[in-house]
Amino acid sequence: MEITSSDPLSWLACAIFLAGAPLYTGIVNKLKARMSGRFGASVFQPYYELWRLAQKETVYSTSAGFISRIAPVIVWCTVAFTVLLLPLGRPAALSFSCDFILFAYLLALGRFFQILAALDSAASLEGMGASREARFAVFAEPIFFFTIGSLALITQRYSFEKILDGITWSNPLFVVFISIGLLSLFFLMMAECSRMPVDDPNTHLELTMIHEVMILDASGIDLMLYQYAASLKLLLYATLAALLLNPFGVLGTTGLLVFGATLLGMAAGLALVETLMARFRLVLVPQFLLFATAIGVLNILIFTFSHKS
Repeated sequence: MEITSSDPLSWLACAIFLAGAPLYTGIVNKLKARMSGRFGASVFQPYYELWRLAQKETVYSTSAGFISRIAPVIVWCTVAFTVLLLPLGRPAALSFSCDFILFAYLLALGRFFQILAALDSAASLEGMGASREARFAVFAEPIFFFTIGSLALITQRYSFEKILDGITWSNPLFVVFISIGLLSLFFLMMAECSRMPVDDPNTHLELTMIHEVMILDASGIDLMLYQYAASLKLLLYATLAALLLNPFGVLGTTGLLVFGATLLGMAAGLALVETLMARFRLVLVPQFLLFATAIGVLNILIFTFSHKS
């Protein structure tokens, strides 16, 4: 396995990504407020919230052990490390064969430690949220592999950078495949980032929470790291969709315009869904995720049989 590291420009792009993640969350919240007929908070409000939390004291439950202390750092680090695998500067800051598998399981590792931290607090509500998170992750993970993994099989390339270079936009089959794949990624983003209709990030009713109930006992810089990681993950999936839809890269003027327009389109689509739809009942969430998985399976079958014919 050969690991390649890119020029400093890609590392600069990763730094901008890390700095701009809260801004993207603020844009989504702002668009959602405007669609609801409200003015809404500033797009920079997430930065204020993170700064406020970083200045507060961190308090731990008397039942909490060392897991509660290390989990927020691990959650943030795993999400931040996945940024290096995305070819933001073409090439990526860090690229090697089958790096998309590491991408998926780094996020899974962060989820695992967040679940452990919720159980470590010995709170019944957080344990309930951890159970839901673990259950829905089983349905969400195949969506990623049926979208990115199948694209790797089709292009016969096995790193993010080479997969994107292998997309042939002159082939109508690729256009159809990418379009349907973006729909699957959009569903995955709603599930993985705890957005409507899977979860409501603004709810305060513990019995209906998934992600937020897991961090009820977190405070201070721990809560700041959890919220920062959530913003990173939201921008991460939106960026992955934008890269798949962008044949120009992100370095040129045209590529930057297409990339930015796609990110704004994803933010507007997410805000529209959260404005028009209510949260699903928890028993319906697996069906929603299975539907997204079925789209991915059908997509690869259509491409395979059409390509052979």
